[in-house]
Amino acid sequence: MSELHVVLGASGALGSAIVNHLVAEEIPVRAVARDKAHAENVLPDGVEIVSADVMDEASLVKACAGASVIYDCVYVSSGLERATQNVLRAAEAVRARLVFPSNALVYGPLQQVPATEDHPQAATSYRGTLRKRLEAMLLDAHTAGRVAVVIPRLATFFGPNVHGTFMSAIFESAYKNQKALWFCRADMPHDLVYLSDAAAACVLLATDDEAYGQAWHIPGAGPLTGEQFITLVYQAFGAPPRVGVRTRRFFSLAALIAPQVREIVEVLYEFDQPFILDGSKFARAYPDFRYTPHERAVQETAAWYREYFEALKAQRAA
Repeated sequence: MSELHVVLGASGALGSAIVNHLVAEEIPVRAVARDKAHAENVLPDGVEIVSADVMDEASLVKACAGASVIYDCVYVSSGLERATQNVLRAAEAVRARLVFPSNALVYGPLQQVPATEDHPQAATSYRGTLRKRLEAMLLDAHTAGRVAVVIPRLATFFGPNVHGTFMSAIFESAYKNQKALWFCRADMPHDLVYLSDAAAACVLLATDDEAYGQAWHIPGAGPLTGEQFITLVYQAFGAPPRVGVRTRRFFSLAALIAPQVREIVEVLYEFDQPFILDGSKFARAYPDFRYTPHERAVQETAAWYREYFEALKAQRAA
């Protein structure tokens, strides 16, 4: 009997990319999302979709029944720790392995560049300390033999179905031929990973028993400066680049009005200095894996956004 892979948060950017990759690899998949109707709009035809609330443990266990692998792609603006605890208990209840995509916020400002997976976890930001706690909780569960856990730490990602991030705003600005804004300094190299590559890496780790109990960097096809990335995006839209910068001072002032902006201010160090992850561990373990070149990844992403914005325009005109 084929293993069943269950993707939580399946209508989101990373979750939908993982579902698409599993479908392409002909791996049985169940997509779990809070809003089933929205999931049906963004996921391939024929995918099994069920609705569940990650804040309801019983609902989650039911949705994960029969799973051999669970991907936790859930993002909630509040209650993420409780949601992750529920996912862990659900994985334990159904005896499934757990893939927990994370990021490099656990490190705080990088003390070594590029950073390896054993970089000191010196996060002091809210987002970084939360990620650090969640990763520790899950790896403790792995060590205790409760649930097999693997943690892909992803670089900043871009790709189709990404909404509400500064990366998606760059594509929207290029589509509208407006100035695109990077954070702090547009001349600092920063690792960026194409969403479909991130999804493929997560599935590769999920299907390798030897990968579990560890964190793995998924850095992408190589670092780019903000200016280089924005230039590629505008070229994909056939327009000359229009590069701007939102300064640290801008965010500090904005945080006085909107307290939630403080969380952004805390992690702006990612853009004040080179932010590069060492991906050699993953490359040694999976030498046949290839990242999509940035030029092609940006072109494919721009094509998706063009279609998306044209569809929105047509809806408003109707």
